[in-house]
Amino acid sequence: PEDPAPPCVFVYGPSATGKTAVLRDLFSEYDAAGHHYAYINSVECFTSRLLFERTLNAWAGHVPCADNRFSNYAKCDNLVDFVNSVRDLLAASGKQHESHYMVIDQAERLRDRGPMLLTSLLRLSELTGGANISVVLISNVVWDKFRPRHGGAPDPLSMFFPYYSKDDILEILAKDCPPDESQKLFKHFVETIYEVFNRNCVDLNELRHLVAMLFPKFIQPVYEGQATENEAPRLVKLCRPYFAAASERLYLREISTSEWQKYSVVASVKNNPEDVAASIYHMAESSDGMDLPHYT
Repeated sequence: PEDPAPPCVFVYGPSATGKTAVLRDLFSEYDAAGHHYAYINSVECFTSRLLFERTLNAWAGHVPCADNRFSNYAKCDNLVDFVNSVRDLLAASGKQHESHYMVIDQAERLRDRGPMLLTSLLRLSELTGGANISVVLISNVVWDKFRPRHGGAPDPLSMFFPYYSKDDILEILAKDCPPDESQKLFKHFVETIYEVFNRNCVDLNELRHLVAMLFPKFIQPVYEGQATENEAPRLVKLCRPYFAAASERLYLREISTSEWQKYSVVASVKNNPEDVAASIYHMAESSDGMDLPHYT
């Protein structure tokens, strides 16, 4: 804890590459009590005041509850109040020389809160009189789009999280196999999903969503007696209408997950393969807007 920490660490890379998960696990191992780091999501803390007060609550181990009338550790309307409160907190606890971390997720939103906030956070250790404080920024954009135009902000220590490889993605998707289904068949299914959607979709969360929505339709012919689990090519052929509908309707969010589950249940290749596509395409028919080629 007494080792000096870099003033700022900038963790960046595409979405769904494990940035937040790795950092949260790392800090949980580093400080199980959570009094030396504060995890801040910029979507939840949409003002500077919320960001400052959430940080102080975490470092002080303060939890707003009914006993304290849901009050925060300190009221911070601006950066000056925050810096003074940090100094007082570290002095009162006697932990001036121990490292404290402010981890800010989706940090690109900080750019919309005035030019001085980001610069001040990068110099927080300096502003607090040399306290051992490090700010960790997590973002999907590169540092060149972050750097304050007026200067005065030191360059952070950067760490890049690359896209997962194909083998990594398939290994992760295979972990979502339902416990009562064949692991071999599920692996064949996720390989098919990857080959169908990887050109238009590189987001792992989106691929997991598509797998969860399409696997029940992929396995449906087995329960209807149209094929067996050993006939994977036939199952893929019977599921192709759902693949096409999912790429144009579900992935583009023209229909919601609940609508997909509701309407796709009534469609079955056992009745008429043409009815499958017709019933699903009918879900999102709308006369509003222009029919432009989205992928192009």
